[in-house]
Amino acid sequence: MRVDKCRPCRRLPPYLRLVLLLQLGLLLAGLALLLTSAPGAWLAVLLLASTLNLAAVAAGCLREPSRHAEPAAGAPAPLTPPQAAPSVELVAAGEEQLRRRLQTLEDDLARREQRLERLAAGRDRAREESRLKSDYLTLLGRELQPLKARLDALLMPQGEQPPGGPPRRALEELRDRLGDLAVLLEDIAGEEPAATEASPAHRESRVLIVDDGPVNLMLARQVLEREGLVVRTATSGAEALASLEQLPFDLVLMDIFMPGMDGMETSRRWRDVEAAHYPDHRSVLVALTANASVEDRQRFAAAGLDDYLAKPYRPQELIALVRRWLPARPDALDTP
Repeated sequence: MRVDKCRPCRRLPPYLRLVLLLQLGLLLAGLALLLTSAPGAWLAVLLLASTLNLAAVAAGCLREPSRHAEPAAGAPAPLTPPQAAPSVELVAAGEEQLRRRLQTLEDDLARREQRLERLAAGRDRAREESRLKSDYLTLLGRELQPLKARLDALLMPQGEQPPGGPPRRALEELRDRLGDLAVLLEDIAGEEPAATEASPAHRESRVLIVDDGPVNLMLARQVLEREGLVVRTATSGAEALASLEQLPFDLVLMDIFMPGMDGMETSRRWRDVEAAHYPDHRSVLVALTANASVEDRQRFAAAGLDDYLAKPYRPQELIALVRRWLPARPDALDTP
């Protein structure tokens, strides 16, 4: 049980004690006069006592300091009860709220940065596609000029044509070139397949494209490099054999109809050079041709070719062929 301490009694000033004593004496004198039947005298004494009482009360009010007055200069400041410190739970809650807000701002900033990166990548892809299409159109114009000249020669009047009519080789080459241009036009129209993730089994494998057509070289190289392959090109059989003497290849795309040394003869010499320089290695030779009859495939095998790809081919068909042959060779050769 709580016991409150008694507050100390306040001592009266000396003048108030003197006034109270005089007032008490006057009151006693008035009572004595009242008992002795002197009404005028005791009434005067009582009025004087009341006057002293009022004077004492007024003097006490003037000397009593105001409880709301400002403390004097140099006086100690009144003590105020200490305020309660914030609890640990409130501090922890405030820190958690601040941390969540900072995390939200960081996440929002990261999302904005990712969006900017995607936009920049899309812009770069659009620029690259625009550049490639411009290159395609340039090559298309270059290819059309010799084709037009050959068509003009084939459409010469009957009397002006050489004996025996146009050679079969020229007609087959003209057909191949027209097929390549058809595939090129489809790619320019937007039917080019999206790039795919390179297979780890044939990543960094070396591929040689042997073709005298610049359109074929560009299309095949672009598709194969997207697959993560190391691609080199040659426009003739002699250039292909020179590349083989420098380093071996895992896969070779060999055009059959080429001026000078055709693909069949190049393939036979390729096997001889390969056996002499790289006895423990054998490249995969693939014929690029529009003629793929049973007899043609037998001639390809006799020349040392392993497979064929009918022209004109689409990028998906080329990717399927690469994935069919190169996964069997996961140990791609190191460049010497």
